[in-house]
Amino acid sequence: MPKTPPDYRQLVHTPPETAAAYVQWARERHADPGVTWGIPAVDKQVIPMHPGELTVILGRPGHGKSSLLAYLARRQADRIIAAGQEKERCVVYCTWESTVEELANFLLAGPNHSVTDIAWGRIPPEEVEKECLQLIRQPIFIIGRGIGRMDTTPIRMTAEAVYHAIESLKEDFGIKPSLLLFDYLQLIPSNTHRERMEQVQDAPIRIKEVAQTVAAPAVAAVQAGRKVDERKEKLPELADAQWASSIEQTADKAFGLWRPALTEEAKTIEAESGRVYQVTEDLLLMRMLKQKYSKGRFTWALRFEPAYLKLESMAFMDVNQIPRGQ
Repeated sequence: MPKTPPDYRQLVHTPPETAAAYVQWARERHADPGVTWGIPAVDKQVIPMHPGELTVILGRPGHGKSSLLAYLARRQADRIIAAGQEKERCVVYCTWESTVEELANFLLAGPNHSVTDIAWGRIPPEEVEKECLQLIRQPIFIIGRGIGRMDTTPIRMTAEAVYHAIESLKEDFGIKPSLLLFDYLQLIPSNTHRERMEQVQDAPIRIKEVAQTVAAPAVAAVQAGRKVDERKEKLPELADAQWASSIEQTADKAFGLWRPALTEEAKTIEAESGRVYQVTEDLLLMRMLKQKYSKGRFTWALRFEPAYLKLESMAFMDVNQIPRGQ
C-alpha cells in the first residue's frame, strides 16, 4: 500500500495563523516557567529551558557532564511529581555511555549511599530492593542498553532509532516528555569514522527537531577536545566541541564545565574574570558560553558532589574567593 505523501502546506503559516500561534506560545511561556537549574545564582542569569530549545553541556571526560544530566533529570522528575502530573509528563534520558542499571544507580544516589557504594557491593540486596521503589515512582524513561536484556535481539542505538523511540512515547504510553537528555553525542554508533562525523554533526539539528516535535526542551552532553587540557584555564569553549561544528549555530544555550581538582596541582587558580578560586575536590566551574535572546558571559563556582548528585552555589567570600596577593 503506497504511503500517503506529507502535506507540505503544514509548513505554510498565514499572517492570522502566525499571530494566533504567537499568542498561544506567549501564554504557554507565562503559564509554565520552564526548566530551571534550581540554583539561585545560575537561575538569575539563565533563561529557563523551554520546549523546542537545545542546551549543550560541554566538558572533558570525567568533568561532570553525565552527573549534571542525571541531576537535571531527577530535579525535573521531582517537579512533575510535585505537580501531580506523573501520569501525563515524563523525563526522557537517552544514554549511549551508561547501561540502564548504571544510570538507575546515579538516579538513586543520595543521603543513603553514593554511586560507588553499589559498585563496590556494599549495599545489602534487601536495601537495594527498598530503594528501587523510588525508581518506580520517578517519571524518568530511559532509552539505552540494559544488562538485563543482553540476551535479546540487539538493536543498534543509531540516531534514527533513538528519535523514533522518543516520538513513540505518546502513542505507546500516553505520556508527554517535558525534558529530553542526551548522553553523549560522540558515542552514536556508526560503521565508519566518516559516517560518525556526519551523524554527530547532524545530531544537534535532529535533536532540536525532535525537541520541537514533542514540544520539550533538550539538553545534550558533548565532549570537548584535548586542546582544552593544554590551557591554563580549562573551561571549554564552543569551538572545542569535537566534530560537532553545527552545535555552535544550533544550540540556544551552551555551558562549559571544568573540575579543577582533576587537572590542577596548585591550591588556587585564577579564572578569566580575575577571580581567584581555591581548588577543592567539589569545586565545579560552569561558564555560560551562549544564550539566545541575551548577551553575557557568566561563570559560576559550584559545589558539586557527583557521587551524591549534589549541586549548589559556593559561598564566594568565606569559602571560595581568595583576594589577590594572599
